[in-house]
Amino acid sequence: MDLRAPHIAVFIVSGLLALAGVLAALPLALPLPGFSPDAAAWYIFLGWFLLATATALPLRSRSAA
Repeated sequence: MDLRAPHIAVFIVSGLLALAGVLAALPLALPLPGFSPDAAAWYIFLGWFLLATATALPLRSRSAA
């Protein structure tokens, strides 16, 4: 299996999702609308899954696009 570096936008979005999940799990009074502590693990998992999927997908050739 050939892995490649993900697009920088996917890397940033997945990092922000994971960071939001960690911040939602902490007992801090941060105003994160829509992020509940009950679903914090799902946000972290979604960030990891997005990054892993973007790493494993094959690279599209520019001539096909």
